[in-house]
Amino acid sequence: MDLTAWLLGRTPVRPLIATAVGATGVRLAVEGETRRRGWRPALRPAEANLLVVAGADDPAMTPFADAVWQLVPAPRVRIGLTDPAEVAAALSEAEVRLRSRAGQRSSSAGNTAAEHVHHTGGGHSEHMDHGHHHGHDMGGMEMPGGIPMADRAADRDGLKLDRLTVPLGPVLPAWPAGLLVRVRMQGDVVQEATVGTVLTPRHGTRAFWDGEARLRARRLDSCVRLLTVAGWEDAAVVAARLRDDLLAGQDPGSRFTRWANRVRRSRVLRWSLTGVGAQAGSGDGWDRLIRWIDEATNPAETDDPAQILDALPALLAGTDLAAARLVVASFDPDLERLRVSHG
Repeated sequence: MDLTAWLLGRTPVRPLIATAVGATGVRLAVEGETRRRGWRPALRPAEANLLVVAGADDPAMTPFADAVWQLVPAPRVRIGLTDPAEVAAALSEAEVRLRSRAGQRSSSAGNTAAEHVHHTGGGHSEHMDHGHHHGHDMGGMEMPGGIPMADRAADRDGLKLDRLTVPLGPVLPAWPAGLLVRVRMQGDVVQEATVGTVLTPRHGTRAFWDGEARLRARRLDSCVRLLTVAGWEDAAVVAARLRDDLLAGQDPGSRFTRWANRVRRSRVLRWSLTGVGAQAGSGDGWDRLIRWIDEATNPAETDDPAQILDALPALLAGTDLAAARLVVASFDPDLERLRVSHG
């Protein structure tokens, strides 16, 4: 028996989704189809073997998707999607390519040129817009390809510690689409942060999370991200199913109540989110999570993403990387609304 073919045929599919701003519908379709197939999403590039780029072929996102693609180990497949209706067929095709020698030869041949299959669905490329930047200019040096370079600086005790510039996003699991944060680390502590966006301008485009039913689902989508980053995968999966039910016009009823009560009663979760991103007017991570749960039944005005971007640099300073990710997830800015309002 051919050992390589045997191993490829039994390789579990681990998708990683890179979502461009404006591709929320595609991202939700991929997540739903992934769950139906029993595939477990990758939480980092090294765990992935399928990179799904959700959104039109976009020069703003391409360098970031390419950089993540280089971190995905073989066997691997990369696809692009712009139409939710094409998701099921495209994922089936990707699975076949992942488990075949021919598909892997194609992926290997595309290493340098970052070649991949892109299902256009009538989509088209747009120009990139880096017009929104918030916080301090860190001035950090980076090697080609975005790999950070370390220099040395004294800490509070006078010791010399590595000072490293680390980019977070825009391709990161459970991360707001289009958000790019560069943090300057000294040791394991964030000293400074610069917050920017990777946006494709589409004037007059309607935000996906619009209308009462979708606003309710939006709050559950934020819960999915925060619970995932907090490490409670089971509760995150249930929240995703409840979100999808709302988007399909179904009332989750008692299932939502049971999930909400379970989350509210979790002492470990409350302990891990208390004090995270504490801000006057919005509370901390735990307060925001509880508010999102309440607003999943009684939707209210959504947060202003521009105000969140302005506040993040100060909130991230002094955290470690794990806490920084919790801070971002606890605010979950919808940059699609930013693009519509500022486009």
